[in-house]
Amino acid sequence: MDTRTKIIDAAHAARVAREGATVVSGYFDPMVAGYAEELAKLKHDGKPLLVLIANPPEPILPARARAQLVAGLAAVDYVCDSRGELTPEVTLEEQHAAGRENLIRHVHSRQRAAS
Repeated sequence: MDTRTKIIDAAHAARVAREGATVVSGYFDPMVAGYAEELAKLKHDGKPLLVLIANPPEPILPARARAQLVAGLAAVDYVCDSRGELTPEVTLEEQHAAGRENLIRHVHSRQRAAS
């Protein structure tokens, strides 16, 4: 399956949400294994999982690239790289921002140790 077909526009995302999908938003920048595990836990039997790609300040990857990575996950049914008028049930942006900061600190400390 070409996972890019899971990436939908805001109008289609709104229809999917109205039909009962679980709607989750997050940065996924960068995408890490823990985020995949978290999305799998948010997937409910028989209920589509729609992930909205939010834009952090100074993103590492473009929204479209992050959408493609998230679309590759088996638990995810739909991805939209625009929030539009949707209000997610679960927001992960704050958690993702903290994770990103921890990752940056870790990389910097490794770089200093190697110098």
